[in-house]
Amino acid sequence: MTTNPTRTNLNERLDSIRRDLLTMNQMVSDRIDEVTTALLERDVGKADQLITDDDNIDLIAQGVEDTCIDTLIREQPVAGDLRAIIAALHMNSDIERNGDLTTNIAKAVGRMQGSKPEDRIRDLILRMAEQAKILTIESGKAYEHLDEELAAKIDSMDDVLDDLHRTYIQTVINSARHGELEAHETLQLAMIGRFYERIGDHAENVGERIRYIVTGWTPENAGAERARARAAAEGTSIERSDLDAPNTGRGLAIIDSIAEERRIDATRRDFVANVSHELKTPIGAISLLAETLADAGPDDDRDRLTRHLNREVKRVESIIDDLLELTRLEEFEPERELLSVDELVHQAVDVARGLADARGIELAIVGVPSGTHVNGERRQITRAMVNLIDNAIRYSESESQVTVSVDEITDAVDVSVADSGVGIARPELERIFERFYRVDPARSRETGGTGLGLSIVRHVADNHDGKVVVESKVGSGTTFTIQFPTTQPGENDAPPASDA
Repeated sequence: MTTNPTRTNLNERLDSIRRDLLTMNQMVSDRIDEVTTALLERDVGKADQLITDDDNIDLIAQGVEDTCIDTLIREQPVAGDLRAIIAALHMNSDIERNGDLTTNIAKAVGRMQGSKPEDRIRDLILRMAEQAKILTIESGKAYEHLDEELAAKIDSMDDVLDDLHRTYIQTVINSARHGELEAHETLQLAMIGRFYERIGDHAENVGERIRYIVTGWTPENAGAERARARAAAEGTSIERSDLDAPNTGRGLAIIDSIAEERRIDATRRDFVANVSHELKTPIGAISLLAETLADAGPDDDRDRLTRHLNREVKRVESIIDDLLELTRLEEFEPERELLSVDELVHQAVDVARGLADARGIELAIVGVPSGTHVNGERRQITRAMVNLIDNAIRYSESESQVTVSVDEITDAVDVSVADSGVGIARPELERIFERFYRVDPARSRETGGTGLGLSIVRHVADNHDGKVVVESKVGSGTTFTIQFPTTQPGENDAPPASDA
């Protein structure tokens, strides 16, 4: 009997995809236990490790996606094999997102420092985590054995988690109304509950994909059948467009985008997800605060809640302002003019001085007057300098000093902002210019940062043919340096711009 080499290759690829998906699913199951323990024990170190380890799931997920696409192109599977690969692509996405959800819970550990929810809330967290893990494990078993009956049961099992989540949210809101939780605690706990619930939703999706592999069942097909049955019972008919009509010629078109396009798409998806998450947090707080304020009793409670409400509104305004600034930086060329670096530095320091005084930070300027000029847009360059100074102030201890220095080098000028604050660990330095990336999420939110300031600085430097670099040591402070090419006054038609 001759073995078909194409069939052998296809089987090997399908087995590889299944093994990787089961491995990912097991990793998520383990992470649910670990992140829940870190959350309830307030173990920030463990939570930070879990955040880092999420990259391992992403790596496997990328491999699964590549194998699925390569298999579709090379093996051209049909019938059940084609369903298996299509379902695997969907399951890969759902399992990867569950890994991201456990990471979101881990990130919340740092934001919950100093908080100790009541036993009722902690018990509900444990129960939600247990049910989310059960759903994850059962979806893995159903996939390993292609057990359609077990896959179908996952839907009703998810209903248990949904009920727990509703009870949990009501308990959190009641605790907030009785003044047992601060606004930020209420919001973080509400988000944590949502993360556990979403894990169950994705596990339910995996169950649906397993049923699709075995019999071709989908929720959409089931809905269509119900619609046809209702129409038949009512004696009516459902109009079908030409697109829905049976087609004797069927085909499969596959477009495999190049790596750079996939990277850009992934970046866009991450950015949209981050924006949604960052805005959802303060908007959720505003909603909860407004609801609590409506039922508030004494004037002291109303004043406290109003202060929190105003703070969250300002946070939304800051995020939107920074997002609009990033859009302007990416879409519009700067309107250049000859600018005095000394004037730019003084203007930026004046803007940041109010925050420095409020925090007891001394601002010092070194190397001014320098007599140097750059060709660029005043608003952009000033904004970049203000962001660096603002960042240094927020991460410095009171009664310390932030130094702004100007140093002219060959054909360029360096503007450096140095602090003696907490510093940044070396592994973090490569990512600090990413949008919404925070070295210390808890402190950043506490100090009012949007997570976009350093990204704006990098874009401003790029727009002006410059660069920005950072030097830091944990416990010894940080120095950011933004560099611009210098221009002599005689090299431009326009005279140096001034504030007058």
